[in-house]
Amino acid sequence: MKISLLGWRHPFLWGAGSLVIGILVYELKVFIAIPLLGGILIVMTYLWLRRKVPLFFWMLPAFAVLGYFRAYVQAIPFPNSVEGLQGYLVCLTGYMVEEPLKSRRTFRILMEAESAFVFINRCNRAVRGRVLAYVKDSTVLSLPIGARVSVVLRLDTVRYGKAYWARQGVFVGGFAERVIWRGIEWRYVWGYFARLRMHLIGLMRGTFPREGSELALTYALLLGYRRGLDPETRSSFQLSGTAHILAVSGMHVGLVLSLWLFLLRRLPGHWGHHWISKVLLVSLVVFYGFLTGASPSAMRAVIMGSIALVAQIFYRPYMPLNALGFAGFLQLSLDLSILQDIGFQLSYAAVGGILAFYQPLRQLFPRTKSAWKVYLRDLIAISLAAQAGTFFLSWSHFEKMPIYFLIANVVAVPLATLLAFSAVGWFISLPIPILNTVWGWIVYGLAYALLNVVKMVASMPFASLSLPSLSIGVAILLTLLCVGGGGMLLYNLSEKKVAPWIV
Repeated sequence: MKISLLGWRHPFLWGAGSLVIGILVYELKVFIAIPLLGGILIVMTYLWLRRKVPLFFWMLPAFAVLGYFRAYVQAIPFPNSVEGLQGYLVCLTGYMVEEPLKSRRTFRILMEAESAFVFINRCNRAVRGRVLAYVKDSTVLSLPIGARVSVVLRLDTVRYGKAYWARQGVFVGGFAERVIWRGIEWRYVWGYFARLRMHLIGLMRGTFPREGSELALTYALLLGYRRGLDPETRSSFQLSGTAHILAVSGMHVGLVLSLWLFLLRRLPGHWGHHWISKVLLVSLVVFYGFLTGASPSAMRAVIMGSIALVAQIFYRPYMPLNALGFAGFLQLSLDLSILQDIGFQLSYAAVGGILAFYQPLRQLFPRTKSAWKVYLRDLIAISLAAQAGTFFLSWSHFEKMPIYFLIANVVAVPLATLLAFSAVGWFISLPIPILNTVWGWIVYGLAYALLNVVKMVASMPFASLSLPSLSIGVAILLTLLCVGGGGMLLYNLSEKKVAPWIV
């Protein structure tokens, strides 16, 4: 009966999980995948006819087959794919979809190709696909995202980071002498958000007390822009178990919602609780998600936050697990390749771990009415629950386990929260000369403290434990068993409904 209610109340969870099964089955060889899907159909038919399981169980094989064929169709190359021009000298025209990056000897741009002039037969043809271009011309650094450009290069396979770029849908690249700028591609919607983000970063960079890691951390925390972070800082956050602070996710969207709900509730009358205010908040959350780069973890938090606000508008209960399933179903339906994204995997695993283990872990602590003790208890429980959810995936991707993650999170998360709120206040005060200087130094001090805490934890003896290699398929299976099976086991062992999403 518990499983029955789990299905009826959380249909999107079943839909998203079935899509994932279908995608993973597609990764197998055909002579294994087809019998496996057939076996799922036979088992479900037997359970439905003989065991009288609910009809919704058919969502599992139906969406698994849908995910399989969706993955099959997505893998079919376009007829006019730019990959078909490998080995040819061409003049590509398209628009930049990423900020130019300086490498050791050249400058890298990522462009969405739209047309190609092939020199060997002197013909112009429409093409589709993304291309990595390495350019010697330093003026490319001044070009904004969304700029229309033309480059002359001989297309070849991507040489460096081939597996990484393949997950991004990039398979070809080449070297060019210079780039011809042809204006702005106005149809590229993401370009507007990217240019606005770079403009805001420029304002922050021009008024911050000092250049350095503190500034890079501040706009990484606020705007999800992590290119300014040096490798040492990135490694410190990873080794200390606080890398989630750098990824725009539920914590950041929650801060945005908390700030604006606080301001709205100070309005006269009932405007803070009016449905118009909730609609404006949904729009703000979606805008913030795109402004920060629309990463998988950010959009997961945006979708779940929007569902929570819509539930308040229609006076409906908010079911976090169903919202998580809807977010996954929507993101996977739009782009199946997102399943290979590390941020996507860790974000969903962390939320799943929190939903499964937070309440049981929270009840292990003695009850208290002290506000700071309640906050500390909740922070420890969330950190342990999220670590449990992401343990096997982190093992597979990084092959290291941070030992002092709990100590790091207990100190770093409050500092990051203070830094985020202070940075927003500092940003608002930028037009006021004296106030923005004073506030800027406060932000600098908090960023400096956060950086040093993380680096100190990462440099402690035995800060991380090296683990043997673990395949991603096994890691996903163990994560599902840990989160799903662990959550159900804790529910059954508990006298209270410590995990109400199970029933």
